Amino acid sequence: MNTNEAPAARTRKGWSLQRRLAMRLVLAVGSVLLILFIVLDVLIDEEIFDHFDRSLGVRAANIAAALDRPDGAAALPLYDRNGHTEFFTLYRADGRVWDTSPNSAGFALPRGPNQHTPPRYYDAHLPDGHAGRLLATPIALPGEAEPGLLVVGTEREQWDATESRVHHMLAFGIALALVLVMTLCLWLVRESFAHLLRHGQRIERLDADAAMPAPDELPRELAPFVAAVDTGVRRLKDAIQRERRFSRDVAHELRTPIAEIRVVAEATASTDSAAELRGALATVAASGERMQRSIDTLLLLARIESGQEAPRPDPVDLAAVIRTLLAAMRPLATERGIALDDSLPSSAWISGDTGMLERIVSNLVGNAIEYAPTGTAVVCRVSQTGNDWTFSVANAAPDLSDEDVRQLGRRFWRKQSEGGTARHAGLGLALTVAIAQAADWPLTFARVGDRLEARLGPLHVL
Repeated sequence: MNTNEAPAARTRKGWSLQRRLAMRLVLAVGSVLLILFIVLDVLIDEEIFDHFDRSLGVRAANIAAALDRPDGAAALPLYDRNGHTEFFTLYRADGRVWDTSPNSAGFALPRGPNQHTPPRYYDAHLPDGHAGRLLATPIALPGEAEPGLLVVGTEREQWDATESRVHHMLAFGIALALVLVMTLCLWLVRESFAHLLRHGQRIERLDADAAMPAPDELPRELAPFVAAVDTGVRRLKDAIQRERRFSRDVAHELRTPIAEIRVVAEATASTDSAAELRGALATVAASGERMQRSIDTLLLLARIESGQEAPRPDPVDLAAVIRTLLAAMRPLATERGIALDDSLPSSAWISGDTGMLERIVSNLVGNAIEYAPTGTAVVCRVSQTGNDWTFSVANAAPDLSDEDVRQLGRRFWRKQSEGGTARHAGLGLALTVAIAQAADWPLTFARVGDRLEARLGPLHVL
């Protein structure tokens, strides 16, 4: 399988956060709408039955009033023989039928469940076979000593049809609302994820050699995520640049020693002189030592720039560290005819990484001794300003210009381009600058008259 197609395949088979979020929103809103449908259905049913019951109560009252009038039958036009929607039946106290409505054709309405005390409401079939709603309630019958029972009924099919239409309208409205909500949720989710999609396209178009473009304005919720992605991408770009720089620097630095070794090997390939062979081997060994020193320094620079060499702050006496290093370097200074002039306090306690401090001081002093003209002095000072200490190294540098000073700390830069010295390959100050940056210590270079001064600090007191 083509490895370039694997990520796309995993994306196609994987689950979609956008779809999952949209479906959950639809399910949540659909559940709410379903509950709303059930609640409305119950309320509508209750309202319809309450209307039925009130209507039946009015009809029962009308029948009771009509019985007290001589023209009682004429007062009840709803119950003539042509009417098939309203019916009633009158029962004596002993349960025998006392009278029925003219349109009942002699059929009596059911008395309803006996376990309920009148008045009671119930559903039953009417004499014409249609479904109806009935009310059974006590009533005083003319000529009867005990009250009887009035059962009045009305057809409910029209109301059932109305209720069914209301239910269908509710169901259609809920379904339409659900479709609209689903469409709206999908659109909203897609719009919300559009920022991430645009950011992904921005990252996809990134070039390791180009500057990283600024993201579009982001919502507050997505800003931390995008910032984290940008930080990761930026670190990746920095790592790529460090790798390229390391490879370029190694190739640059090893080119001259390898050429020297090749020339020496070719020149002595046909000689039988032991002295010439020993000289050639000494040259090869010196070139190898120089290559080893350069590679070790480049590796250390790479570790520092990648954050692998992090400072470990401890209490350290700056004056004691400088005093020890100067004592170790005096033989080299004496060999080159350089005087070491130091002005150090008895102690100068700071908070810092002892190893990093020793390496910076050693490189600065060693560089000054190496490049100071013979017969001059290298001046080392530790001064206090307020609560902070500053270390400075100054040496004569009559050939340096202001432009040269600005180049100090750049890799492989040398005043003379023909190569490094026996101890320096153009990486010492670059390493010093990198260590100072890792330790968060200010390091500056400046020309003071015909002298070069390097200042490290201010270094914070404990």
